[in-house]
Parts: sequence; structure tokens; C-alpha cells
Amino acid sequence: MEDAEAVRLVLAGDRAGAGHVIESYRMDVYNASLRILGNPADAEDVTQDTFVAALQRMSSYDPAQAMGPWLRAIAHNRAVDLLRRRARAPEPVPPVGPSAETMAIDRLEAERVRAALTRLPARDRALLVLRYWEDQPVERIARTLGMTDGAARVALLRARRALGDQLARKESGVEV
Repeated sequence: MEDAEAVRLVLAGDRAGAGHVIESYRMDVYNASLRILGNPADAEDVTQDTFVAALQRMSSYDPAQAMGPWLRAIAHNRAVDLLRRRARAPEPVPPVGPSAETMAIDRLEAERVRAALTRLPARDRALLVLRYWEDQPVERIARTLGMTDGAARVALLRARRALGDQLARKESGVEV
């Protein structure tokens, strides 16, 4: 099938014409895109965009010109547009997660706190776990433990101090 016949079929809505144009010029358009972009995945995207645009604008194609240069010009413009869009868009900064060292230190600290919690009286341990691990409000903790809000606040303060004392004793090497 000649290019002129393929153009006539595309304009008539026949898929056979589009298939001929794509199969005949796919590698040519892909290679032109790849030379500009340097990335095979981007070149494939631009190749696809090129054929979509060319088939939509086939009525503007001049059959006196060769089809290859017309398609390569569309591919060139699409590839340059992609490069411009990427140059304008800021590069996403990958989120910086904690380092392995930080994670190890956090894990050791959490283990120290858990060990200190086990050495506290049951009520102090319950107060701290409900407040800081289960993130419950003081009012709910008071109801759960059968205390007034004020008594729960004071008991929570004392439990925090007791935990701090346990951590300090363990850190200084003094066992109680």
C-alpha cells in the first residue's frame, strides 16, 4: 500500500490505513525520538503520541511531501516539548527516611522504655500505656480506671516521673 492510499483510508476512517502508516514508520519515529530523549521509555511514549497526533491531523498532511519527514517533525516537536516540560517541573525530592543507625537507636530506646515500664507498678504502667501508646484522652483514662479527671492527671504526672526515675537509674547503672 502506498502512503497516499493509506492517507485516503485514514481520512475515510479505515483502520487499515492507520495500521500501514504506523507499521511503516514506527521504527523511524522511535529512533528519531530516542536520539533526542536518550531514554527508550520516553521515546516509546513520544512515538505513540506522535502517531495519535498524526492520525488526528491527517487532513493537514500534504501528499506532495514524503510521510517520513512529516512524522519525524511531529516526533521532534513532541520530544522537545517533553524535555521543556521536564526542565520546568522541579525534580521531586525523594523523602528522606530515617537512617539505619537512627532506626536502630530508636529501637534500642523503645526497648529501654518497655523494660522500665515493666518495673513500674501496674497502675502507673496502665496510665502510661493508655495515654501514650493508645493515645487516649485523660478523661477516658479516668473513667476506665475509676478516677476523677484531676486524680488521673496527678497519677499520670507521678507515673511519668516514676518512669523517668527508672530510666535514669538504669542509665546510671544503679539498680533498685
